[in-house]
Amino acid sequence: MINLPPYPKAPDNGWKGLTLDEIRMRRALVQARMEIQKYHLQTHLEGMRERTPLFGGSSSLFSRITGALSFAEYAFLAVRLFRMVAPIFRNKK
Repeated sequence: MINLPPYPKAPDNGWKGLTLDEIRMRRALVQARMEIQKYHLQTHLEGMRERTPLFGGSSSLFSRITGALSFAEYAFLAVRLFRMVAPIFRNKK
C-alpha cells in the first residue's frame, strides 16, 4: 500500500469538527486507497488465473477445447449426450 501521511490530530479543547475541505481531502484519500487495493487485487487474481492449468489464460485446456469446436459440433455433442442419458431416466419410471 502507498505510504500516505497520517491524519492530523485535532486539538482536544474546543474542537468544532472538520471543515468541508478536510472532509473532501479525507474522502479523496479513502477513494485513492480503495482504487489502489482494487488494482492489487486484480493483479493477484490475474496471476492466479494464469497459473491454473484447466481454466487459466488462453493456453488452458478448457479454452483450447472450446475454441476448437464450432457451434454445430457443440449441438451434435449435446444430441449424442442426450441420447446416451435419456434411456437411463426412462427406465427409472
